[in-house]
Amino acid sequence: MKKITILLALIFLAAQSFAQTAREEIAANPAKAGGVMYAYPGPQSVQTPAPKGYKPFYVSHFGRHGSRWNCRWSDYDSPYTTLKAALEAGKLTPKGKEVLSKVAFFREDARDRIGELTSLGMRQHQGIAKRMFESFPEAFKGTPEITANSTQSPRVMISMFYFCEQLKSLNPKIMVNLNSSERDASFVAHRTEESELFRESPEREADEVEYQNKCYHPERLMRLLFNDEEYVSANVDTANLYELLYEIAVMAQNNEIYTPELYSLFEKEELYDIWQSYNYGWYSSRSSNPKGGEVSIAGGLPMLKHFIEKADEYIASGKNGATLRFSHDGYLIPLATSMRLDGCRGVAEKPEDCADVFVNYKVSPMGGNVQWVFFRNRKGDVIVKFLLNENEVGIPVETDMYPYYCWSDVKRYYEDYYKL
Repeated sequence: MKKITILLALIFLAAQSFAQTAREEIAANPAKAGGVMYAYPGPQSVQTPAPKGYKPFYVSHFGRHGSRWNCRWSDYDSPYTTLKAALEAGKLTPKGKEVLSKVAFFREDARDRIGELTSLGMRQHQGIAKRMFESFPEAFKGTPEITANSTQSPRVMISMFYFCEQLKSLNPKIMVNLNSSERDASFVAHRTEESELFRESPEREADEVEYQNKCYHPERLMRLLFNDEEYVSANVDTANLYELLYEIAVMAQNNEIYTPELYSLFEKEELYDIWQSYNYGWYSSRSSNPKGGEVSIAGGLPMLKHFIEKADEYIASGKNGATLRFSHDGYLIPLATSMRLDGCRGVAEKPEDCADVFVNYKVSPMGGNVQWVFFRNRKGDVIVKFLLNENEVGIPVETDMYPYYCWSDVKRYYEDYYKL
């Protein structure tokens, strides 16, 4: 009973830390308002040493591609076109003219690069690979068996390439079996008809839009940019311009372009409110939204099963190495939720409560990843720990050696919970 009480206390404190810090963190660092557009920050804590006698032998990994440009040209072109038309009509304030010049800068930077990996995105994966190698060297000693699978998206494939090349540079004996085929989509990018229908259902989308309308407050910014309210009313989609200026502002960090910056356009509460809307959208469509239940995370279950099966293969064979998988945020979030990791399994009954249980920039920033790291001792006992963005996290399984768990307990928990 004492162990269970301690475990529940740890889970409660982990959930509360999300509720207490999101507003404060965004106020202190507006880049976090980007949510899933937040550039990978690297680990925020140190690794807990393994129990005496245990050595790492296998790493099972799922990673999102690194930092990129935005995925639609219209995200850059639409605000530029709107502001340019207002300039020609004599309807921009001095601040509006300044913002137009900054938007033009970002638009030109993104030309012919839509959705592509940036150089920062490449370095993020090199850094993750290097830290993995250095933290768990026994898994990569000798001639380890390493496989890597990715979606067919160019930014994902390039992320995989830089990750694997970094490992090979640290141990020239490493040979990686690289794969990127439609067949791999069955686990690295799995979709179900039920989950897609749920995400696109009028009821869920209306719920998301209703909350967005509560969170968006473009009036102050429009008065700052334009000198004629009647012109704005007749010619400007204010919510859309507000949203796209926010996206340009938060996306700049992914190409290390901090000047000209646009964060100063938004007051702290405005940034937080926009983030809340985006955060709820991800929670509602792909995480532990009770209205979706297991349907909303169905895409993560084949990957979870793949993690379990590959772990059993390595344990049975006695080999060392890694299984590497590369994909997108739309699959990382359901996977982390299906794994029931800390910060990924809470239930919010109302959109206003979402930030208490789910914080998207802590789950799936650019370059976000989940790692299961396996250790064994001379007797053959196997334990595992869970990393979310290289930070140790827990699952709802009893253990007396947190953040480490007996593999047999973990496997039994998942198989029982999901009837795998």
